[in-house]
Amino acid sequence: MKSEIVTDAFALIITVKHESLQVGLNELFAVDKNGHLEKWLGEGVGLVTLDQSFKSVAEQFSVKKPIFIQHICPVHLSIKLSNDRDDLETILKHIQEISYLLDKDKSFSVQTRFEGSKGKSYKRFEVNETVSNAIEAMGFKLNITKPEQVISIVLSDENGYLGISLAKQNLSNWAGGKYRLAKQEDQISRAEFKLVEAIDVFNVPIPKKGMAIDLGAAPGGWTRVLLNHNLKVYAVDPAELDKSLKRHPRVVHFKETAQVFVKRHSDLKFDLIVNDMRMDVKESVSLMGIVQSSLKNGGFAIMTLKLQKKHIQKTVNQAIAQLERWYQILGARQLFYNRSEVTVFMKKK
Repeated sequence: MKSEIVTDAFALIITVKHESLQVGLNELFAVDKNGHLEKWLGEGVGLVTLDQSFKSVAEQFSVKKPIFIQHICPVHLSIKLSNDRDDLETILKHIQEISYLLDKDKSFSVQTRFEGSKGKSYKRFEVNETVSNAIEAMGFKLNITKPEQVISIVLSDENGYLGISLAKQNLSNWAGGKYRLAKQEDQISRAEFKLVEAIDVFNVPIPKKGMAIDLGAAPGGWTRVLLNHNLKVYAVDPAELDKSLKRHPRVVHFKETAQVFVKRHSDLKFDLIVNDMRMDVKESVSLMGIVQSSLKNGGFAIMTLKLQKKHIQKTVNQAIAQLERWYQILGARQLFYNRSEVTVFMKKK
């Protein structure tokens, strides 16, 4: 691609988890059949030329969100890099040239990513700072965490790829879809990050003083997240919970399987059911069909589908089709903190 300004982008940077590369590309080429992967810039980060415009692709994804693509951003122009500090001036110059694509009524952020193996004599934060300071000086409002529009800067070994888009068009507010959470002192497990991310990404409505059931709760990471949302949690698992939860006033631990619990406590009704059990997808989906009767009318459920390496798309499609017998599917994504799995957010029919 030549280093030239365009009014709309006909190239994009796609980000997909390494184990889902092909299914992610399939999702993109399902909406742009003549799109072409030019090259991989880094692990799961690819440069794609488009037949349709970026806006057209983003609009189609807004109607039906992809499951495996974590992030896209437009390439309005590409530039050559020297990988020394002169790049900062070059990047800023070209961003200023396409700044007319920014809307002064919307907040912005600058998201810079380094891809490739070559080192650079500057840091990502220096790129962000250089560009954001200049754009702020032009009268735009900076909002790093919840921007309405994004200046995307992807720097490979030889080239820089620059683009401007609405944050919602990128499928994630986070650079490359990399949702970053800091580990907390009282954190029980890494799995907590998955539920925190899901609640935020899917905008899950949680009642202030509701009841939740955590299927396969041990050691209690998801239970702890639910407690942080002021829910009373029925933690169901034959295994032990973390000692920090054993005497918590809002935790009731049932040391039995989920199937036994539902049969024995059919009178209990919950606002939210969560399931992060490591089990076969078909069995996990079947279980969600059984526990649906334990949800209050209009109640919600969050589950993870544990995927094998083969037939990923087929497995997910079949699981969702089965779940739709009992639930309205509100979202299904391979989130940043998912590992060989997909998170599904649902509402009781």
